[in-house]
Amino acid sequence: MSRLLTLALNTFREAVRDRVLYSILFFGAGVILMSLAMEEITIGDQDKVVRSVGQGAIDLFGSLIAMFLGVSLVWKELDKKTIYTILSKPIPRWMFIIGKYLGLMLTLTVEIAVLLAIYCGLMVMVQGFPPGVVFVSIGMLLLELMLLCAWATLFSSYSEPTTASAFTLAIFAIGHLADDMWLFGSQSDVESVRQVAAALYWMLPNFEVFNIRAYAVHELPIPWERVRPAVVYGLGYTSAVLAAAVAIFQTRDVK
Repeated sequence: MSRLLTLALNTFREAVRDRVLYSILFFGAGVILMSLAMEEITIGDQDKVVRSVGQGAIDLFGSLIAMFLGVSLVWKELDKKTIYTILSKPIPRWMFIIGKYLGLMLTLTVEIAVLLAIYCGLMVMVQGFPPGVVFVSIGMLLLELMLLCAWATLFSSYSEPTTASAFTLAIFAIGHLADDMWLFGSQSDVESVRQVAAALYWMLPNFEVFNIRAYAVHELPIPWERVRPAVVYGLGYTSAVLAAAVAIFQTRDVK
């Protein structure tokens, strides 16, 4: 356990030194603060627009950080040749992958917490402290990012950052279009198209199951009937993808 914790903390320290990470965080904070400008140019429920832009910024920039960090998770160690030092110690390969993943999630959790703190400070100044559904929505976002990071770790375990970036971006897009793919496929007159659409729907991730931002923006009661199954889905699917990443890395030749 101590070796796993050491790997996670070292990954966290390496990640927070990256200047690109701070650039993404800076732009995310800027968009949240600029959401106040929407209040002046929007017709209708201006408070909801401000909340929607602010929470959308947390979602978007959190996903960007997850993809940016995840796709180079293993490659950086290979590029710097530090992986040979790590694996020469009594550290199994599964622990290396899981430790790197935990460090990535620690970094991401801290970044999301910073953006959330900025959002809460903004809301306190203009609308009041956010209700509990906002924090549950952010928790669901972290579940989504856990799964996205697991896929990024999987791709990083056997490919270079360019390829891993393309695959991870594809998973991100597919995950948010899964319901539309299902609807399009189910309406086809061709049986094979319907079968393929159904197979892809159940095999590939569906990130929309974690999305309760509409409830948070409109400050509705927490939809526990959606949250509980999403938690089980997220944890189960993430575990499966990480297991695949470990299995692939076990067979990779790093010598």
